[in-house]
Amino acid sequence: MKSSFLKELLDNDHLLVGISELSNMSGTSPRQLRYWEEKGFIASIEEETHGARRYRLPMVVKVELIKHYLDEGFTLKKAAEKADYRIKKVHHIRKVFSKSLRDIEIIDNRFTIFSLGTFEPNNERLVIIHDEADDSLHYHLFTPEETVNYEQLCQKLM
Repeated sequence: MKSSFLKELLDNDHLLVGISELSNMSGTSPRQLRYWEEKGFIASIEEETHGARRYRLPMVVKVELIKHYLDEGFTLKKAAEKADYRIKKVHHIRKVFSKSLRDIEIIDNRFTIFSLGTFEPNNERLVIIHDEADDSLHYHLFTPEETVNYEQLCQKLM
């Protein structure tokens, strides 16, 4: 898998969702979503074709987060602030991963392997393995001289 494809996948936010779909997905009413928009907590995109409200993927995530924080007892203003802060953190994670992620490999539908490229000063390669069976993470550094067989590496983790 090429890193440009991974970067595009991580940066993709072109999915559009209508207000009814967003309402159903998030467990909020369309009236509630319109209120949040009126107060400036969320924003729909402008379309010239008709007046239906549509939302991009990042806004869908924000609505889900606001709803989550409201369900935890926060006020709407505080829920929106917490959602904004969390989205900002995720944005930075996406930015770092889109620059550093070199490859993703899946072994036996159990292990997901993230290759993060080389690190200074010794050009070591970092590999992160997620084991779906117990939801654990394993970190491995490899020298430039080492060849890595992901299947053998995963067998050792079983």
